[in-house]
Amino acid sequence: MDKKVSWIVNGRLTQFLPAEINSGLSENELILRGGIIKLIETRDGVTALWSVFSANWASLYYLMEWVKVSTGPFTLKFFLSGWFNETVETSQEASDRISQIMAKSDVHIMSHTYVKEVSPERTRVPHILRDVLKDMVAPPDISIDCAPNEGSGQFVVERIGTGSTIARRWGMNPVSYPCLSGHSYAKLIEQAYEDVIRTEIPHYDHVLAAMTQPDSSIMWIPYQRVVLPHRFPDGRKGVSVVTEITDVDISIV
Repeated sequence: MDKKVSWIVNGRLTQFLPAEINSGLSENELILRGGIIKLIETRDGVTALWSVFSANWASLYYLMEWVKVSTGPFTLKFFLSGWFNETVETSQEASDRISQIMAKSDVHIMSHTYVKEVSPERTRVPHILRDVLKDMVAPPDISIDCAPNEGSGQFVVERIGTGSTIARRWGMNPVSYPCLSGHSYAKLIEQAYEDVIRTEIPHYDHVLAAMTQPDSSIMWIPYQRVVLPHRFPDGRKGVSVVTEITDVDISIV
């Protein structure tokens, strides 16, 4: 089986999209507003997509039972102020997690960015970040350099490493979402930049943020980061930042 797509509509499994697709509704609109669930089965596992606020409960109960007789791993992609993307290995884990998400159907997320300081000794740190913390050096190819604007005080991304998280996901565009200043995401993450410049002490934390992707969709991105003090050739103070998309010790759903 290369790929099989099916749908759960009003508690029933079908291989065909509802008739509304012919009335001008896109597939994305059917998921986000029509309450249907999309299933994608491949050799690598199963992906289920649904909107937490609009999903039909009969369909979600069906999904909970359906995964129990399906083969994982299971990727649960659900929309709640942005797309969450979680993967679990077993049928029971998938069913239990769907139940937990259903119980959060009335949750209103108040912020689109969450930052949490975590001790690197008490969490699983990706080896790239652990090496940066150990050596206190941010390799240019995997880091970005930021400096405060003298006029506004807001930080500007002045260099993007070709192997950095931003480059890999958003490209080298200096005006992509994570590079823009002024919005709430930038204000929250820049607090650590200010502390590092002031103290010249490296900083490590976890971040979970709903971020606009290159295709204009909004996804919740979990990442860990290390912020190091940096001195530009002209003498200005700034920071070098290395990030890695991975599990974080932040849970909002």
